[in-house]
Amino acid sequence: MKHRLNIIVSGFALLLNTSLFAAAPKEVELSLKPVTYVGDIHWQKFSLPKVTLTRKTKIANTHWDSLNSTLIQQISYNVARLLYRDVAKAPKLPTLSIILEDMKGVAYKEGDFNGAVIHVSAQYFATFAAKNSAQAVYDELVGVLYHEIAHAYQLDDHNYQEIGPVIEGIADVVRIKAGYVDFSHRKRGGQYDSGYKTTAFYLYWLEKNHQPNLLIDLNAQLDPHDKVKWSWSLFSKKTGISLTESWQRYQNSL
Repeated sequence: MKHRLNIIVSGFALLLNTSLFAAAPKEVELSLKPVTYVGDIHWQKFSLPKVTLTRKTKIANTHWDSLNSTLIQQISYNVARLLYRDVAKAPKLPTLSIILEDMKGVAYKEGDFNGAVIHVSAQYFATFAAKNSAQAVYDELVGVLYHEIAHAYQLDDHNYQEIGPVIEGIADVVRIKAGYVDFSHRKRGGQYDSGYKTTAFYLYWLEKNHQPNLLIDLNAQLDPHDKVKWSWSLFSKKTGISLTESWQRYQNSL
């Protein structure tokens, strides 16, 4: 009997009857945006991480207070569904700790598939909140969490030093597909291997226009145990995509 359902489903089937949020900031929509992926009954057994949320700062952040473990588990589930076709190949992250603390930068992930810790900058969000609406601040927080949780689940060829730009690009494609990237940020310039959103917008464009399921397939190419060192030339060979020509077509579309 075939269990794979050839349908597209919303990313909320996992936790339908559970309250996802604590007290909400006034006039802020806290529901996660819907995520679509191919239905597969086997994913009902996907193991979710035990989540810990910790505040280590005196800086106020109402939006942080709206988070809870169920929301983080739903994001984790969505991330895994976006990165993997088969549940058997997706990492079963046992623990996921998220810490709001005083630090420079925006956020970073440490750890591996045996447990991950995500550090989030209280200063960054305080600065962001001073210039943006409450809804924009909340969406940025969720978007940052999608990006960092993607790092907790994605494959990386155990070679961040050489292929960091594509790893960061993949994490931002996850954020794009989750609905937490403003497309007005797209702009001409850069290169396909510039990393982060520059690479992510290009990869997303490729998936939409030339290579369905590119995100899942690209993540699989970064399997550190396949004894194949990943490179952009390998990506081009496997997909049949000319990097120079497709990048120029993408640039012309902006």
